[in-house]
Amino acid sequence: MTPVRQQRVRAMLRLRPEGMTPIEIAAETGMHVANVRTSLRAMPDVYVDRWRMGKRGQYEKVWVAVHVPEDCPHPKDRVKWGINTSKPRTQWRTGAYA
Repeated sequence: MTPVRQQRVRAMLRLRPEGMTPIEIAAETGMHVANVRTSLRAMPDVYVDRWRMGKRGQYEKVWVAVHVPEDCPHPKDRVKWGINTSKPRTQWRTGAYA
């Protein structure tokens, strides 16, 4: 399995937002059905949207590609210690239990 196959499958699924089965993807791209299924299982941005009745009464998966947003940025500007933006100083106690 190569990322090139995944890119081809991803492009095909994004062209068809209603979803496609692995057999339909294989017919459109010319890839083998087993390679399409392997690529679909390895891709984090596709999921099984629904099940559809296939040949001989067996259900088949309809896969859909979704847009994955970028990771949330790190909250660098958050105020962690209240109104003061500087870290509070540690007050050391002297004595046994002062």
